[in-house]
Amino acid sequence: MTNINLSFTPEDMFREVVARGREQAVTDQAAYNYLVEEVIEEHRKVGEMHTDDPTEDFERHLQGRWKDYQAMLDTDAT
Repeated sequence: MTNINLSFTPEDMFREVVARGREQAVTDQAAYNYLVEEVIEEHRKVGEMHTDDPTEDFERHLQGRWKDYQAMLDTDAT
């Protein structure tokens, strides 16, 4: 993953995606991937990520955690 100077870790971002996914009842991978893109874009808008920072690796990393996200939802269901 590309090293970007962020004020948060990839794990912080994943936890944010999980929390928002629960709020929005995101249960399919396409919606999850869109949510990841949305969260990254919002961090750009508030200046936590620069618009010229390459985020493709970061985005792929988070989107690759789909199974982790599903597991988090399954844990909540029990």
